[in-house]
Amino acid sequence: MIRVLIVTPVRLIGDLLQVVCSSQADLSVVGCVSDKAQALANKARCDVMLVSHSLENNGALSLLQAAGRPTTPFPAIVIIGLPNVEPLILRYLEAGATGCVREQDSSDDLVRAIRLAAARHVALTADLFPVVLKRVSSLAMQQREAALDGLHLNDKNLTTREREILQLIARGYGNREIAQQLTIALGTAKNHVHNILDKLSVKTRRDAAIYYTLSLV
Repeated sequence: MIRVLIVTPVRLIGDLLQVVCSSQADLSVVGCVSDKAQALANKARCDVMLVSHSLENNGALSLLQAAGRPTTPFPAIVIIGLPNVEPLILRYLEAGATGCVREQDSSDDLVRAIRLAAARHVALTADLFPVVLKRVSSLAMQQREAALDGLHLNDKNLTTREREILQLIARGYGNREIAQQLTIALGTAKNHVHNILDKLSVKTRRDAAIYYTLSLV
C-alpha cells in the first residue's frame, strides 16, 4: 500500500485529491495538511507527498530543500498544480522533486505519478521528458566547456612523459605497472602521477582518466 500525504492550502483541492487517491486499491491517504510545518510533522507517515506549488513562502521549494538533506529520511515529493511553464517545472525538478503534475494533466496522470514516485522513479508525463533531456544535455555541455576552459591552461604544462603516463592511467595501470611498462623506478612513476594530478587540478586518478578519455588533455 502506498501512503500518500496531501499538502495544499486549498481545501477543495485536497478533498478532490483524496477522492481520486481513495478510488485506487493500492493508495491510502494518510492525511491532508495545508502548510510546510504540518507536512514536516507528518513526513514519517507517508511514502509520497503531493505538494501544491502554491504553498505560501515558497513552501514547496523549502520542503524539497529539507528532503535533500542526507541525514533526514524523507518521502518522495511530487509537485502538483503547476502551470505548463518549462522553467518553473525544471526549477522544481532540479531542486529535487521526484515528479511534477501540471494543471492540464489528468487524474490518471496523477495516479501514475504517485506510483512512479513511490518506486523512486521519475514521475513525469511523456511530453515532459524531452524538456528534461534537453536541460540535462545543456548542463552537460556547460560542464564540459568549464572543464575545457580550466584544463586548457593546465595541460600545456604536461611533459611528453607525463602525457604518456596519463594515457596509461586512463587504461587502468597502477603505479607499479606504469613503472614496469616504461622501465622506470617505482618512485619516479609515483612522482609523475602526483605531478599530473597537481597540474590538472584533480584529486584522483579516476578524474585524470576521465579528462583523458574525453580528450580534454
